[in-house]
Amino acid sequence: MLNRRFAALTIALFAILLTAAPALAQGTKKFAVFPFTYTGPQKYAYFPQAFQSSLSSSLEWGGHVVPAGMSAIEGIATPRSRADMVNALRTTGLDYVVSGTISILDNEATLTMMAMGADDGYWENKGQMNINQVTSWLDAQSKSVMGDVFRRPGYSASETVARTTDIGDGVSNPTEPVNTQFLMAQDDQYRPDTLNPQFRYEGGSETEGRWRSQTLRFFSTSMVVADGSGDGQNEVFILHRTGIGAYRYEDGKLRQLDTMDLTASTQYLRLEAADLDRDGVPELIIGTYQTQGRSGLLAPDGWPKSHILTFKGGKFQFVVKDYGRFLGVLRMPPAYTPILVAQDKGTRHLFSQRINEAYLKGNSIELGQSIPSPEFGTIYSMAYLPDEFGFKYVVLDDSHRLKVYSQTMERLSSTDEETYNSSGLGIATSDRPLGMGPGSVDSVVSSYNVPFRMVVASLSRKGQYELLVNRDLSVAAQVFERFNYYTQGEIHALTWDGVGMALSWKTRRIKGQVSDIAVADLNNDGNMQLCVLLNTFPGGMGFTNRQTVVLAYDLHTQ
Repeated sequence: MLNRRFAALTIALFAILLTAAPALAQGTKKFAVFPFTYTGPQKYAYFPQAFQSSLSSSLEWGGHVVPAGMSAIEGIATPRSRADMVNALRTTGLDYVVSGTISILDNEATLTMMAMGADDGYWENKGQMNINQVTSWLDAQSKSVMGDVFRRPGYSASETVARTTDIGDGVSNPTEPVNTQFLMAQDDQYRPDTLNPQFRYEGGSETEGRWRSQTLRFFSTSMVVADGSGDGQNEVFILHRTGIGAYRYEDGKLRQLDTMDLTASTQYLRLEAADLDRDGVPELIIGTYQTQGRSGLLAPDGWPKSHILTFKGGKFQFVVKDYGRFLGVLRMPPAYTPILVAQDKGTRHLFSQRINEAYLKGNSIELGQSIPSPEFGTIYSMAYLPDEFGFKYVVLDDSHRLKVYSQTMERLSSTDEETYNSSGLGIATSDRPLGMGPGSVDSVVSSYNVPFRMVVASLSRKGQYELLVNRDLSVAAQVFERFNYYTQGEIHALTWDGVGMALSWKTRRIKGQVSDIAVADLNNDGNMQLCVLLNTFPGGMGFTNRQTVVLAYDLHTQ
C-alpha cells in the first residue's frame, strides 16, 4: 500500500515539474546576431564577425533575453530584408534576430541595422559616419533595440531622455580635490573611484578593499589564479626559485595545497594557465631557462626548457617535461582565448624572430602555423589590445619601453622614459656575429630583463579595454644596466586614445618588487580582484633574503 501511494505521489510530482518547466523556460528568451553583410576593403573584412561578437554581448539582458549561440543560426543566410527576418525567425525558432549591412569607402562607413521579434515587432536604423565612430553608433543602436524590441524598461528613446533629465550624474561633490597620489583620466567614462578606493588615495595595509597575504619565505617570479583542480574553486599557483606551489584562500590566508620542485640551476620565467586538452580544466604552462650547461658556464651558454603540468586531484603531475623551446600563452584576436605558443632561442638575441602556435597531443607538443609579430615581439613581451573592431599590438622592447603597433605592424607610439613590467629576472645574452660560437672574443654579453605579463581587461567601462602594467620605480635600476630589481611600483591602467597610451587610473605606490599581476577571483567570493605578486626586501642590498607577499584589491567593475 505504501509503495503504491509513494508511486502515485512521485507521478504527481513529475507531472507538476513537466507542466512547470515550460513556464520557467518562457521567462528567458533567446536572440541571435547574424554576421553583417560587408562591402569594402579587405583589411576591414573581419568587421562582420566583430560586430556579431560585440552585439551578442551588449544586447544580453541577464535572466530575460540571452544569446542563443552561433549554432542556432549555422547554415542560415544573413537576412537582408524584413521578409528575410521573418523567415529566419521561423527557421530558427528564436525569439529575436538581429542583422545588418556595412559598407566602407575610404574612412567613411555606412551601416544598416535591423532587429525583429517573434511578436512581429520590427526595428531598423541607418547611419553614415567616420570609421572611428562605428563603435559609439552600434552602442546607441543596441540600447534602442533593447528598449524598442526587447521591451527593456528604461532603454527606449523616450525613457532615456526622461531618465537623463531627472537623474544626476551621481557625483556628490565634483569639485572635491583628488589626492596627488592618484591620477584620474579627464574623460568621465572612466570612474576609477568605482573600482576600488585604493585607487583614489593613499591607504594602509588594513584599508578596506585591499587584502595582504602572510609572508611566504621564498623569492617568486610568476603567479596564476585559476581552478586547476576542477572543483569549482580557484587556486593560487606561484612559481618560485625552485619550483611551483599551489595555495587556496582560507580564513584570510593562503593555505598550501601542494608543491613540486623542478629543474635546478633554472630561471623560472613565466607561469600560464590554459585548457589545452579541452576538458574544462586548465593545465599549467611553465616557461624556464636553463642557466648552466655542460661546460659549467652560466648563460649565455643556456637554453630554454619548458613544462606542462596538471593539478587535477589537488596534486601536481607532469604532462610534458623538459620541452626544448620557450612555451607561453597569447590571447589572440578575434576570440582572445588563451592559445599555447612556442618560440626558439635566438642566435643573436635570447628569442628567435619566429613564434608558432603549439598544440598538446598526448604527452608531446606539435607546432602549428607561425604568428606574425612586430619588432621586439616575443611570447613574453607582446599583448593584443582590442580597439574598435580591430586590435593593436602592444610590445615591451628590450629596454621595457611600451610600444604600440597597428595591425599592419606600423609603429604608432612609444613611451619616452617610462619603463614597465621589469620582473627582476636578468638573463645574460651574447650578441655575437653569425657563425661564432659561445664565448667568442667578438661577443658582447649583456643582461636581458625578462618582462612579466601585461593584462588586458575591461574594468572601468563595458567594451572599453585597459592595459594593466606595472610602472617600474627605482633609481638604481635606471643607472646600472645589470641592476634588475625595482624596490617600488604602481599598477597603471592604460587606454589607447588614438595618439598614445593614456593613464586611466593607477594604484597607490606599492613597496617591493612587483613580479606579476592578474585579474581573477582569488578568494572565491564571486567577485574579481586585482591580484599582485610582490617580492619584499629586508632593506639595502639584501636580495638573497627576498620574500613573497600576495596583494588583492577588490574590483567593483561596471
